[in-house]
Amino acid sequence: MTALLVPSGANTEEVLRDVARKLRAAGGAVALVAPDLVIAQAALVPIVDDPFTGTALLVQAIAGSGDTRVRHHLVNSVGSSHHRVTAPDHQFVGALVVSAIDAEVVAHAIESMATAVSSGALGSQSELGIDPVQLVAVAIVRSGVSCRAVELVNVPWFRSPADLDAAEQAVAAVSAERIAQLQANRLDDGFYSTFVVRKLSKPITRLAIQLGLSPNLITVISLFVGLGAAACFALGYRWPVVFGAVLLQLSLIIDCVDGEVARATRKFSALGAWLDASTDRVKEYLAYAGLAAGAMVLGSDMWPLALILMVIQTTRHMTDYDFSRVQRMREAKVEPRDVADPDDGAAGGAGGWTSGDRSISSAMELSARMNGRSAIRWFKRAIHLPIGERWLIISVVAALFGPRWALLALFVGVSLALVYVTTGRILRTATWHGLAPAAAGVLLARQFDGGPIAALIARTLPVGARERIWLMPSAWAIPALLRLVELGFVTILVLVWQQSLVVLAFWWVAVFTFHHYDVLYRALQGYAMPRWLTWLGLGWDGRTILLLFACVLGASIFKSTLSIGAGVGALLFVVVASVQWLVTQQQANNNPVPLNPAPLNPAERTGKDGT
Repeated sequence: MTALLVPSGANTEEVLRDVARKLRAAGGAVALVAPDLVIAQAALVPIVDDPFTGTALLVQAIAGSGDTRVRHHLVNSVGSSHHRVTAPDHQFVGALVVSAIDAEVVAHAIESMATAVSSGALGSQSELGIDPVQLVAVAIVRSGVSCRAVELVNVPWFRSPADLDAAEQAVAAVSAERIAQLQANRLDDGFYSTFVVRKLSKPITRLAIQLGLSPNLITVISLFVGLGAAACFALGYRWPVVFGAVLLQLSLIIDCVDGEVARATRKFSALGAWLDASTDRVKEYLAYAGLAAGAMVLGSDMWPLALILMVIQTTRHMTDYDFSRVQRMREAKVEPRDVADPDDGAAGGAGGWTSGDRSISSAMELSARMNGRSAIRWFKRAIHLPIGERWLIISVVAALFGPRWALLALFVGVSLALVYVTTGRILRTATWHGLAPAAAGVLLARQFDGGPIAALIARTLPVGARERIWLMPSAWAIPALLRLVELGFVTILVLVWQQSLVVLAFWWVAVFTFHHYDVLYRALQGYAMPRWLTWLGLGWDGRTILLLFACVLGASIFKSTLSIGAGVGALLFVVVASVQWLVTQQQANNNPVPLNPAPLNPAERTGKDGT
């Protein structure tokens, strides 16, 4: 339960010290709302009634002005009458929340701010003004804690309005239901999802809320619709494939509904995020299998392409998540800074990067300027080929030309997107210098998935070297490269040596792909796969060596290894791992302190990654 404070008083120093005391004594999250803020209560829900928000500020985007700078959904500078902000792009609304985990650090920073006020380091009371909530916001950012930006979109609000009655009327003109719908929207969807899928999902979302359907139930419904689409694709003939294409789009629409319902009703859970994201991958890769089976019915063997597609897309997804999180940790991180310093320390690097290589920095700055143009921004989002665009290719091409051409078209699109995205990330990585924050190394190390053999080799390295590997600028690519080595090895082995086993190899790769997504999503939510579970599955290194030995022993042994390995892997990593995760989440609900205090961004909280 979040405690609510409305700090007020003529003595700013005393108000700040009182806030610090209450933060320490609360034992939970504490929300602060400025006493002169006029805003609908429903607009404050993400701040005062969302256990997954973490420490956050309620802000509104204002191009080229404001008193707050936001990078990668995180606040990294807030201003006041004394504190300057380099390249501001948001306005602080006047409401914030401090998580229990950050309370002590933030309270200390607030006390330092109070001391600066009393000593006159920030100017006189008359110069400073009496806005303790603004100073608390500055203290939060200067403390160095991770502070999320909660975006306020199309909702009126006022601070100390000259005409209070008019302000209250303007606020009352927007209903709580409308605000809930706005909060259910995502700000970073792809082009197709934003302009088509979301338009279709909204009526279903309203109906689901009226019926009281839970987000997790909606996720399961979407899964079964997706399974139906794959089954129709597998029949191969025109009208079943057309029906499958329609079902796949319906599954995508329902898949948006669960996230919208979760955001509108504030029903978030780590389990829901894991279930939602995992079923997205299951549906997509089963669609590949269905298309390959359907093409086989019509006389075309497309299983090799379906297998290659799964490996490429899995590798791409790993980089999507890891690069995004590491980039945010590097570029939006805020080092602790003296609360009395009028400068925010970002001069010359407010764009989110610094680099000694002028040509690369110029390229990134050009990209940032182009992103400011709406048409170019949407075009770039589309060529990233997120889930909406991929499923659109599958549905349209399959319905018009059949399963074979759907897989071919998707392969071309995915390959081009991979080249484009990877090139951009390499250029961006070249602008990073030094080691990443420790949290980035922990996130990546949790995805190593090494077995006993890898652990033995790792012990031969100095402890410092093992840690530094995960903190290098390019470390975000390591988990994806490990997945590519493991899954690519079995793919090449089968395609070059035993093409008759390609279907069996597809299911082997599918099982361990599910496992790798499980490892990824746990890491994103602050958890690690238990070592006993990883080692029972031999780790990526053990499985690769096992297949190599099986290959040496002959085709029949290799086939048996694929069959038995896929079965055991499914039992271990789909059944046992899922049960273990459910038990872990039940324990976390009884003791709701996350293992990793980094707040989830809006996509990660609901499993909607846009990829």
